[in-house]
Amino acid sequence: MAKIRETLAWRRDFDVARVRKGMHGDDTEMREILLRENETGKIYCRGFDAQGRALMYMRPSRENTNNELNNMRHLVWSLEKAIACTRRKSVELGATVPLEKINLVIDYDGFQMRHAPPMSTSRYTLDILQKHYPERMYRAYVVHPPFVFRTFWMLVRPFVDPTTKEKICFCSGKKGIQKLTSAVTDVHKLEPCAGGETPIRDFDSKEYMTLPLNHGFDE
Repeated sequence: MAKIRETLAWRRDFDVARVRKGMHGDDTEMREILLRENETGKIYCRGFDAQGRALMYMRPSRENTNNELNNMRHLVWSLEKAIACTRRKSVELGATVPLEKINLVIDYDGFQMRHAPPMSTSRYTLDILQKHYPERMYRAYVVHPPFVFRTFWMLVRPFVDPTTKEKICFCSGKKGIQKLTSAVTDVHKLEPCAGGETPIRDFDSKEYMTLPLNHGFDE
């Protein structure tokens, strides 16, 4: 109960309601923040697993800002969008109770240590995921982590709680990627980094940001 109260207080203080409405309300400032943060395609929803849980792609090498607060606003908006997509899709697939967990696909292609965020930002991200969205992550697929990622992982690993660690799947090589491809029914909609073999449209941030909150890209 204490954790629920803490999260409710955080959602009020962080003004999650304002962030959620950022792209479809009259808040020009929040809209511009989200558009700027998303323009490189560093986080977006595309596709679902077999049960209708959204796949939220995260691409650390595409980081384009150093404003920690706005970075977190974009993260929270993306999480809220992924959850909304899951709720809708799972019901469309026959769930009597909407699902609310999501899959993270963290693509480290092109990642170098210069792309690593400050430690404060990494801890802020983990705090949001672990304290305020603890039951929202179904799996986190770390795709093609380069050798340099080991250094970054050693830095943040002490701050990752055991429950979260159990949900992380490292996907290297063909066998590793099968952990992800076996979880979806339509591999033709997977990004190449996640094992998709069929050419698909490149992500378009301008198009994506105009979609309803409960719709991912290129559905």
